[in-house]
Formats: sequence, structure tokens, C-alpha cells
Amino acid sequence: MDKHDRTAVVVVGGGVLGCSIAWHLACAGQSDVVVLERNDIGSGATSRSAGLVSRGRLHVETLGMVGRTHEAFRELEAELGEPVGFRRVGNLRVAASEEREGELVAMDRLLRDHGVEVRNLDAREAKALVPWLDASAARRISLVEDDGYVDAYRLASAYARAARARGVRFRVRTAVGGVVRDGARVTGVQTGSGTLHAEAVVDAAGAWGIAFASGAGFALGAAPVRSHYWVTAPDPSMPRDHPTVYLPDVRAYARPEVGGLLFGVQEPQSRTYDARAIPDDVSGFPPSGDEEDWSMLLDHAPALRRFIPGLDGFRFAHHIAGLSTYTPDGRFVLGRAGPLDGFHVAGGCCGNGVAASGGIGEAIASVVLGREPPVDLSSFRPDRFGPMDPSSDDFRARCAAARAGKSRKG
Repeated sequence: MDKHDRTAVVVVGGGVLGCSIAWHLACAGQSDVVVLERNDIGSGATSRSAGLVSRGRLHVETLGMVGRTHEAFRELEAELGEPVGFRRVGNLRVAASEEREGELVAMDRLLRDHGVEVRNLDAREAKALVPWLDASAARRISLVEDDGYVDAYRLASAYARAARARGVRFRVRTAVGGVVRDGARVTGVQTGSGTLHAEAVVDAAGAWGIAFASGAGFALGAAPVRSHYWVTAPDPSMPRDHPTVYLPDVRAYARPEVGGLLFGVQEPQSRTYDARAIPDDVSGFPPSGDEEDWSMLLDHAPALRRFIPGLDGFRFAHHIAGLSTYTPDGRFVLGRAGPLDGFHVAGGCCGNGVAASGGIGEAIASVVLGREPPVDLSSFRPDRFGPMDPSSDDFRARCAAARAGKSRKG
């Protein structure tokens, strides 16, 4: 890198969010953008994501962001001339308690108010769609047929290729040391190859972005939290395509996966990590598949059998763990951050980064370019938690609690 290298915008992080932000900047007319990624595009948390794309939300802003992702699928496919990996299988949500029923009624109303079609099914109709599901105890069952799941790595690659075609530059295997500043204004970033001067810097580095923001003088209010799921062995009796299923009463979800199931269960207290101690090399971190992880699945089995009577016949073959960033209130951290002009963050995705990637990319691109974002970002303000230490045990415990309650609220 030349010591006088310059660009208008630097995006730190080449995951699904960083690539989406870069593409949206280019779509908005700013293609003088460099994306810096310390490993390879989509190789971090993105590659281990379950890829669920659901509009089952309780907040209108997040609903709008997921809706933008659906639009991005179509636009990317038109630009690239090939699919982005989205499987439109539908999203089925089952509520068996009065509290979960009330949440689902509110979700259905919000979706319908914003033009999303929702069907309410009975247990027999649900079983016809998902043969392994017993929804006889359900008080309410809702189906959004336009939702589904996506190969998150493939989606990140699609954002990146479309951005490159519009002039965005990507530099992989490039570690970023910190921001460069001139008084109260950011003027670029420092890398192992020299200084890359820029008018704006976007921190989209996920769990690694917390320490990066700290180096810029901003405490990003999120903690790295382990997200994980299991994958069953292929089973010829399992339908290859059926709706993704959310079971909020037992904090579980499932979707089709190469002839079997991808199956997630929320533990009561998720593992968190000190952002300052996360290794640069993502391979093997966070650790996956130890005895405790399989024991947790066994502990949940009695509750799960209520909805999945054939659970004991599933042959679980793999356990996959990844890193998400969670906030205490379960909402994103988006916008200008800290005392530095020109420094922006896109983080705290709470396991919804893939689903909301289109909306987050569009919103951050708007903020960087000094335009009004298409959704109200006030509830995602980066400074809303006030003075705090994101690496403290207390703050990390609050973030872990938000992770534990996620599957109930979508």
C-alpha cells in the first residue's frame, strides 16, 4: 500500500454487513470505497451463520431492514445474473403459551399493517408442511410464505462481487491496526502496509469491531456471544424443503439442511468473550462440539419432544459455533459513533445481521453520505447505553441475557 493511498470511505470488515454497506454506497453513487478484511470475504461469523431470513419482528424498523434484504436478493440476482442462495421456503412460527400467543398476534398485526402476507394455520395444516412437527398444543400458528433462509457466505460474496463491478476495491488478508485522526476528525486507518487515508471509516468488523472502536475512543455497546446450532445427518424420510420453524416456547428453531435439519436451541446463559482477547484467526474459535454442548441438547430434549415427538430418532452429526455480537436491549448499534467526525459503526446485530444486512447496508450508506436514512435509526443510537465498559463481566452478562431471550421475540 502506498503511503499516500487515499479513498473516500474505508469499510473495516468483509463479512455480510461490510460487503452490503460497500454495495449500497456504490449504488448510491459513491464507489470510491475500500473494504479491508483481515482474512477472506465472509470467512468470519458470516460463514457460520444459520442464515435465517424472517420478517417475524416486533419492531417496525427491523421489519423494514429485513424487507430491504428481500429487495436486495432480487437486485443482486439481476446484476449478477445468478441466484444468491436464498431459499423461499416460508417461515412457520408456533405459539403454545398465552404469552407467546400474545407476541405472535402482535407480530402478525405488524406484518399485515406493512403489507406482508401472513397465514394462520391449524395443527393439521402445519404438520402437512412440516411432517416432524407436532403443533397440537399450539394456541396460534403463523406462516409467512415469502421468508426462508440464505447461504450467508454466498450472500456476502454476492454483495462483494456486485460492489466490485461498481468500482469498490477489496483488500483481503489486510489487518487494520486502528484509526488515524486529525484532532476530532478521522482521517483514515493504519494497516500493516501503511496508512490508508479516508474521509470516513465504517466499523463493520463484528466481534472484532468492538476492540477496533475502543481504539478509536468509542465504547461500542455490544459483547461477543457464542451462537451455535446442530446439524443432523441426511435422512431420506426428511423433506428437502419445508418452512423454517420457530418454537419460541422452547427457545428453538429449525430449517432444512442438505437432506437433514439445522437445529438451534438457546441456552439459558450464553457464553460471552472479552472482545480484547478474541484471536485474529477465526478457525477453531469459538470452540465447538465439546461434551457440554451435546449435554445441553440432551437437557432440552424433554421440552422439545412436546413439539418434535421423533426427536430421539434424529441422528445429530455436527455442532457448529460462531460469534455474534449482542446488546443488552437486543437492538442493533448503527450510526455515527463517539467524538470523532467521520467514524461510523454497524454492529450489535444480535444474530440478525444476515437477515437485516440489506437494510443495515442501505442505512449506513445513507448516514455516511450525509443523507436521511430510509428507517428511523434513533433506537439504534451507538451512544444509548451511556458510559460503560463492554468487556466488563456485568455488561457481558446483560448481553448474554438478551441472547437467551432472543428466540421468544424473534
